[in-house]
Amino acid sequence: MPRDPAPLDPLTRLAIRFGTDKFGGHLYTPAYHHLLGHLREQKLRILEIGVGGYDNPHCGGASLRMWAEYFPQARIIGLDYYEKQIAISPRVSIVRGAQEDTGLLAELNATHGPFDLVIDDGSHQPEHMISSFLYLYPLLTPSAKYIVEDTQTCFMERFGGNSGARGTLYPLAQLLALQMHKGEGYIPAPGETDLSALAAVSFSVTCMRNIICFQRGDNTYPSNIDLDMGDPAVAEVFKTIEHEAAMHPAPRNVLSRIDMQNNARQFAAAAALAQAAMREFPTDLPLMHELLFMMKRMNQAAMISRLEARVAALEAFCVRAALD
Repeated sequence: MPRDPAPLDPLTRLAIRFGTDKFGGHLYTPAYHHLLGHLREQKLRILEIGVGGYDNPHCGGASLRMWAEYFPQARIIGLDYYEKQIAISPRVSIVRGAQEDTGLLAELNATHGPFDLVIDDGSHQPEHMISSFLYLYPLLTPSAKYIVEDTQTCFMERFGGNSGARGTLYPLAQLLALQMHKGEGYIPAPGETDLSALAAVSFSVTCMRNIICFQRGDNTYPSNIDLDMGDPAVAEVFKTIEHEAAMHPAPRNVLSRIDMQNNARQFAAAAALAQAAMREFPTDLPLMHELLFMMKRMNQAAMISRLEARVAALEAFCVRAALD
């Protein structure tokens, strides 16, 4: 038996078995396994744009075979510009059409969606990457991933790109990542494309070599810069921390709640919580140091005085114990 030259993840093994260039010509499958491995057993709805084999109706489908094996519960749609006559799996269907045809994309979404995962391996033209993304991304399930591969074509003139990637998916991805941070102080430039609606439903934008992954997720949680404790989502998080702390008491589990109250400028409530922690864990010196640090940030003079006295007493006790 030949010895493996290096450990391979399950998706890469499948890529080799089915002959897709997602491992070989590219090194996509290790990244995809990292991004998607935890979803393998879920009943996903997947759209892959681009089947492969160009205009030969009997060629292509290598990555569809790979996905069908990797996601055994998934329903998979392949979209290709050319007619394909390939039988892959009862769970895999191939549709003919152009990825920039929003009418077709609407029909696919209505018939087979909403999709949990989209992989754009289509024309590789930057304008098509952008148009397909802008149309489909808002239609995906709340935690879906939209992955565009072969983004190196954004730098190639023959695909409509340029050496600076101007006007391609790269500046759009950067702009989306920036607008996800308006709550932290990002101010759009005059005339900048407004991506607020997409930013509100985006958890992350991840750039890897020749891959951009857009991860959907709620992005409306208030910024910690000026935390609003009256916001339902913030209140729910605080309640969750309280419940966990009650179920599993530990000295330091008070710190995150004090930090939240500090960010919300609820200094009196934070001081009261610190005082309760002092009573519950009176001999925990590391905790006292943390509480003292936090109370100094809030200028809570009374608590600072108490904590300084407690720290001094505990440190003196430790010195005496070390000398005995």
